Amino acid sequence: MDKKKAFQIVLNELAECGLFMGKYDASHKKERIDYYMLGISTVMECIAANISDEVCDDYSDTFIRNMIESQRKAGVI
Repeated sequence: MDKKKAFQIVLNELAECGLFMGKYDASHKKERIDYYMLGISTVMECIAANISDEVCDDYSDTFIRNMIESQRKAGVI
């Protein structure tokens, strides 16, 4: 198996968890939670970047969209 395919498998598996896609309970309104979420994003983007720049960009866009939606649902923004 080539390296890109292995990273794609890992990304697909992790993407099944909402947390790894930027969906979380933002109602706690603690800055640390946002930092935690951005840390998750950094690791996931690293995995996605090993597949391709396009996959990384798509993942990043989705993560940020989901994070903003989580914050809206919680009334944080």
